Amino acid sequence: MTIEIIGTFNHRDSSETRPRSMGEIEPDFIARLAQGMEEAGFDRVLIAQAASWPDGIVFATHLAGLTQRLKFMIAHRPGFIAPTMAARMFATLDRLSGGRVGVHIISAPNDVETQADGDFMTRDRRHERSAEYIPLLRRTWSGERFDHDGEHFRLRGAQSLVTPQGSTSLPIFFGGQSEKALQVAGAHADVYAMGIDRRDAIAALIDQVRAAARATPGRTHAPDFCLSTRIILGRTEAEAWEKAQAILKDVVAGVEKTRREGTDVGALGKNVLAEQRAREGDVLDDRLWVGIARATDFQKAASALVGTPDTVAQALERYHEMGVNRFLLSGFDPLEDNAQMGEHLFPRLRQFDRCTS
Repeated sequence: MTIEIIGTFNHRDSSETRPRSMGEIEPDFIARLAQGMEEAGFDRVLIAQAASWPDGIVFATHLAGLTQRLKFMIAHRPGFIAPTMAARMFATLDRLSGGRVGVHIISAPNDVETQADGDFMTRDRRHERSAEYIPLLRRTWSGERFDHDGEHFRLRGAQSLVTPQGSTSLPIFFGGQSEKALQVAGAHADVYAMGIDRRDAIAALIDQVRAAARATPGRTHAPDFCLSTRIILGRTEAEAWEKAQAILKDVVAGVEKTRREGTDVGALGKNVLAEQRAREGDVLDDRLWVGIARATDFQKAASALVGTPDTVAQALERYHEMGVNRFLLSGFDPLEDNAQMGEHLFPRLRQFDRCTS
């Protein structure tokens, strides 16, 4: 399985160690980040979305002009733009960028947060809407003219004259671990995206998605699997854990500062799964550390693999052996950590391809 390495987009120089409002936008920093990601060897970048955040499609369009080969994983919430219009927007950007667009369908985990954009559906209902929305994106990308009468959308004479470059569709990423989310992923996703967990839990989750794919009439293969984790590297194990503790100290100070000031840092809601795992201890499977997630009251996807480039690569290889072939990796200093991973970790991950070819 060919490895794809995905990074995380930041539009200002910020992380849990130095939190800043999501409303701040730093064009110079964005340019440095984009250049650094290409130099480090990232294949794709996730551009996230939430009700109060700046717009991801605009950021992706800007990044397309700053980069040459970096692909995009653009988070997109169904229900606010007609699927036909969204399909045309993504296809247009795909043409302008030379075929670099991927769409991460987000049904959103937080029922309250979505109400800020006028969406009062429950999570399961949003997943059901996504299940209707994704095939409509694909039909529009195919260039066919069609009608549709569904539960959430009704179309007459729908068609797009612009289609993706060199393909009849764009890659669809999808996440979520509820029963409904797994059904949608198994039926419709090209890539199932999941946050890091213990290896046995990830293996079980992969089995569930594959079972959902097998149960889908007409589906001939399961999605690819993308694992997201934070990375903390050191030249030695001791140095890596010292760095982790230093980061934790800064995170705790940042959390206290935002609580005093009431700063909006863009939290989407508590990560209940990470909170459950933390009851088992701060370190799981030898080097999966939940200490920073605990410090943020599980408001952030901050569980991290801690170690040397060799030991972290070995940990990721265990997930690759289960079927994971895409890794969404980030650190706690957007520029420095990306460069460090590019130099010391990514060459080791690329070896996975050779080992399985």
